[in-house]
Amino acid sequence: MTKSPWQRPARLALLAAGTVAFAAVLEIASRWLAPAGSPIQRRFPVELTRVPRPYTMFAGMPRVELNFGEYVARLNAGGYRGRSADAPRARGELRVFALGGSTLFLGEPSIPDLLEAELHRLGLEGATVFNYGVISSVSGQELARLLFEVVERDPDLIIFYNGGNDMISPALFDPRPGYPFNFAAYENNPLLSRDLASYPTLPLLAYGSNVARTLFGSYFIRSFVDLDRYRSAVGFGGPAWKQAIASIYVDRLVKAQKVSAAFGADFIAFFQPLVFFKPQLSPVESEIVRAAGSLPLLTRELREMVRAELERRRSGSDLKAVDLSGLFESEQGEIFFDEIHTLPEGNRRVAAALAQHAASALRARAAKPMTGRP
Repeated sequence: MTKSPWQRPARLALLAAGTVAFAAVLEIASRWLAPAGSPIQRRFPVELTRVPRPYTMFAGMPRVELNFGEYVARLNAGGYRGRSADAPRARGELRVFALGGSTLFLGEPSIPDLLEAELHRLGLEGATVFNYGVISSVSGQELARLLFEVVERDPDLIIFYNGGNDMISPALFDPRPGYPFNFAAYENNPLLSRDLASYPTLPLLAYGSNVARTLFGSYFIRSFVDLDRYRSAVGFGGPAWKQAIASIYVDRLVKAQKVSAAFGADFIAFFQPLVFFKPQLSPVESEIVRAAGSLPLLTRELREMVRAELERRRSGSDLKAVDLSGLFESEQGEIFFDEIHTLPEGNRRVAAALAQHAASALRARAAKPMTGRP
């Protein structure tokens, strides 16, 4: 029997069609069974929690609701959680602005909400706390946020509750000390490429596939951002790199205090606790520490460097900084649900510690004549 000249091309076409169909089914199934991104990325969707913003890099999407399952976080017109600070000062109001990362943003109630309630309990009924926590924010972004957004809203007291992201971000993401979270991703935007020969055409096409992203994640990281090159340039893991992380963080606190004072506001910085600083761990916390690899050892070393730098800068600049990193050192129960975020009881403990220092500053401020204010 003579074979048709079209038989072989037909088989190839059928094979190609079958391959395309199988790939399409696999892609659809993967998007249903394994949604794109890590669990953290799915919990904090970039398009809602890290919207590009001039000078401060990013903040939340204005006027959206983020569903965290057990509660809904409502963002105001500025992209921050809770009440807006755009309204004029009320008579007798003491305006407190809390700046930091997701540790301030998360929780129901959040740490700023708990802080306000605690200040009211301490007799400061005019205290209003505005939540300027931004997911993934580091101290340099908070310094910019203070200068470009907060000081024009008539603050009485500025609180920085941070330090954790300043240590963790360069260890896991963009390794350059003091850089905003994942700045390398912005820096390597293909639209900024002037050399068409280096434009990642094929990786960008493949990146549209959830299957490819899941199976070849490290390939895309190498194609879009050469983290190894960045790490080599900054001496990743070396003594100078570690010291730079600590020094830059404390320097941002010193500058924030000077900016606050220049606009007539008091300032207090709080160096926050991490699960790695808690000696007595619950089973859940032990698993968090175990899964973190070398991060616990690194952050403990950085903690001591930050403490030394805080002590040095206090004497030279009258820096108002409180070391809360050991807040849970004697706690035996479960406080953390990941390396940096605390459960409701932990949030209450943090808010109570913040309130002790904030109340003293606000009482002293309330006792002074405030000319020109209602």
